[in-house]
Amino acid sequence: MLAPIIPPGIGFILYGTVGQVSIGRLFAAGIIPGFLLWAALAFTIYVTARKRGCLPERETLPTVGEVGRALWGGIWALLFPIVLLAGLRFGVFTTSEIGAFAVVYAVVIGMFVYRMLTRASFRKAVESSLIDLGAVMFLLAISAIFGYGIVFEQIPAVISTWMLGLTDNSYIVMALIVLFILLAGPFMEGSVLIIMLTPIFLPLVTQYGIDPVHFGLVFIIAATIGNYTPPVGGAMFVACQVLRCPIEDYTRESTPFLIAVSVVTLLLIFVPQVVLVVPNWIFGQP
Repeated sequence: MLAPIIPPGIGFILYGTVGQVSIGRLFAAGIIPGFLLWAALAFTIYVTARKRGCLPERETLPTVGEVGRALWGGIWALLFPIVLLAGLRFGVFTTSEIGAFAVVYAVVIGMFVYRMLTRASFRKAVESSLIDLGAVMFLLAISAIFGYGIVFEQIPAVISTWMLGLTDNSYIVMALIVLFILLAGPFMEGSVLIIMLTPIFLPLVTQYGIDPVHFGLVFIIAATIGNYTPPVGGAMFVACQVLRCPIEDYTRESTPFLIAVSVVTLLLIFVPQVVLVVPNWIFGQP
């Protein structure tokens, strides 16, 4: 079965494969939103810690030398996404080839530079990847049948007619779709949402002139939020199990973080250039 937590990277691949959207552009589109989500969560942690009087890990800020040494120690890992995006941008790799390059890069750096990737950990990583890959490929095969049935029953046309009769504002349509995903997310696994709803909503948003990359990024964030939301959030159960935390306490303490992520999601809906500026700069206008 799929892991209970669907990383955004897998979400990009699922959405891009089902919706025939550039996976490279999706990954590039996630750069700025990723920093925004980091900032929102960091600010929430800061406010919560100050409110509860939590002591800092260290009394003084790190020096420039300490920051420099930390950056130098992780330089090969930090260069990894830059190399991947540059390879895509300048045509060194295709979208399929870059996955193979990423594996070779990670193995070489892990074994010979950081020396943390042992034979046992490599075997465990391969076994876990094969399980996830098999599950994803099975879901993609099933989604093809599901997508054919959706088109045959003209479900996108029915939903489009209803939406067009409701409003002609693309931002409102996108907000309504995200609201639906947020309501469905706590009850359905993220990968299932992406595979089931992409064939329904993607044709609809394109009629409103919404960029498929913009919609996909927001869609995946909204679907991921469901992983952290009761009653069946996969990430919620993992966190509660590892930390031995009751679900009631988790729900209460996670609320500020869910609000912070939701605020960022609203920003991404109404300011699409925040999402599209990097992929348009790297790959050019679609």
